Amino acid sequence: MSGEALWNRIIEVLPVSGEEIQTTTGLWFKASSIDGRLYVDKAVNHAPSSELSMQRSISKKDFLLVYSYYDRWVNKEVGVRHDVTRKSRNTAYIFALIDKYI
Repeated sequence: MSGEALWNRIIEVLPVSGEEIQTTTGLWFKASSIDGRLYVDKAVNHAPSSELSMQRSISKKDFLLVYSYYDRWVNKEVGVRHDVTRKSRNTAYIFALIDKYI
């Protein structure tokens, strides 16, 4: 699935009220889709929750950037996580969304 198609799918299926998703490090966060944008926030119903101090928006551009690293990350290519994390502070959330919806 292309990054563009996955973005559209996630935007379409994520409820405005949000869905709690777990990162690979075990932290939970709430993801929601409002007016064609993705948002992440602290989890309410699961622990341990991410330590986001406020709701954070994820742009399509940011999503597609992180998506471009996903296959390399899944294949455990050395240094990939470090590289993509320097470019996006939303890496863990985006990888978790990709894992769930791919």
